[in-house]
Amino acid sequence: MVNKSLLQNIYLFKKMTNEEVETIASLSEIQLFNFGEEIFAQQDRAFALYVIKYGSVRIYQKSSFGDLIEVANLGTGSHFGEMGLLDNEPRSAFATSLEKSEIVVIPYETLRKVLENRPEIAVKFYRELALFLCGRLRMTTHDLSFSREKNLSHF
Repeated sequence: MVNKSLLQNIYLFKKMTNEEVETIASLSEIQLFNFGEEIFAQQDRAFALYVIKYGSVRIYQKSSFGDLIEVANLGTGSHFGEMGLLDNEPRSAFATSLEKSEIVVIPYETLRKVLENRPEIAVKFYRELALFLCGRLRMTTHDLSFSREKNLSHF
């Protein structure tokens, strides 16, 4: 089980009461990853949400040509692996530890049960997750617009 104070500092759980965070913490475990160790691979079955307790993680994809495309480098307090919780699709990217890292693992199966049975937790969790994903979508839209403008300026 993970110490609830760790999760209380993550924005996904900040709006939750102590008891609600304790419920989420009770589902969680910590796994250690060494430098360069793969956490999951693109197209793996998704089964957990991850929070970086300490360390850093590289998220990247492999193109159809085999090129590596860096998506993000995440540090302490960041989370990843949330998309599979929502859409049940395989992993869209690789996740690899950039240094010795302690990662909180929250299995989807048990998290879903809590969210189904505790609507007060679900509302807070899904609201914060939606806000996070909106922010990510805005950044992606901005990046795509910038890229399109650069490409059009070459013609």
